[in-house]
Amino acid sequence: MPASHRTPRALTRPRLAVAAATVVLAAVACSSGGGYSTGASNTSSSKPSTHATATATTATTAASATVPRSAPTGKGAFLGPVRQVPVDGIRIGYRQFGSGPDLVMVMGDTGTISDWTVDLLSRLGRHYHVTIFDNRGVGYTTDDTSVPDTIPLMADDTVGLIKALGLRHPALLSWSMGGEIGLTVAALHPGAISALVSSGGDLGGSEAINTPTAVAKELNSPRTTGPQLMDLLFPADATAARAAYIEQLGLIPPEKVGDETLLRQYQAGQAYESFEGTWDKLPDSTIPMLITNGSLDRITPPGNASIITHRAKHAQRVMFPDAGHAMLVQDAGRFVSLVTRFTKASGVA
Repeated sequence: MPASHRTPRALTRPRLAVAAATVVLAAVACSSGGGYSTGASNTSSSKPSTHATATATTATTAASATVPRSAPTGKGAFLGPVRQVPVDGIRIGYRQFGSGPDLVMVMGDTGTISDWTVDLLSRLGRHYHVTIFDNRGVGYTTDDTSVPDTIPLMADDTVGLIKALGLRHPALLSWSMGGEIGLTVAALHPGAISALVSSGGDLGGSEAINTPTAVAKELNSPRTTGPQLMDLLFPADATAARAAYIEQLGLIPPEKVGDETLLRQYQAGQAYESFEGTWDKLPDSTIPMLITNGSLDRITPPGNASIITHRAKHAQRVMFPDAGHAMLVQDAGRFVSLVTRFTKASGVA
């Protein structure tokens, strides 16, 4: 796309956690299935969830520690407790559940593992041994503030977690800024994964079609209400999907995202604007890629999906015509069916 036709990247970036934090307290208040159990013990010898397959090595299990009182009850109980494992100078908090080939999920800008919906996770857990984790500085994952936070650094963290857990070439499923992290993994660390599903991300640098300035301002304004934020994630007529999303957020108590992390991830997004490494290296990647986007996405313009697909040699694009930025939860059944067909066709076993 010629530079003269690109939309300038906004000075602020969308933060998924902002929308979640705004509505989750009301959702928790009306939810009967949320909460943490108090029985989790902080011991490195805790057994993995009975839902998980034995893909982690014995050494990794010994290095992991269970976070006390982090096991959800009710509908989210299948997720099991949060564990933490050392990765390159930080400790990454993660959950594992389900059975089948390994699937690692990468969350978006300052979003937490509590921002994935229980419905989406339970559907994926029927087909995959799923690992969800917090990016550095978010929720259960620590940070090293002596180094700048960047998309490539969080891609390194993702690869480091894969190695620490002893996963062998898992598929990667990534959303929003997580999509940018996933694309960077595919471009810079293609040997670490077997396939990539990227939803609502872009390639950064000079080739990205950026979030419209007015949308970014609304996402980050302290005067923006929860319903207004939901309007940016879902189309106007997706009232049932929006209500279900809010209800789902109440099933898992939210995690904390501090002001310093908000700033550092904002700076990571700003640095991605001038980072050309993902764009430059993506054509060399042989990883099969499924690039998805909502055709009504107001946060990540849908044209980015076409740019990514044309740049990557082994990518296919699927648009969700009546969906917005939260298309993977708005139409979770179709999305999971699409992902499972894609991974099977890609030889993910």
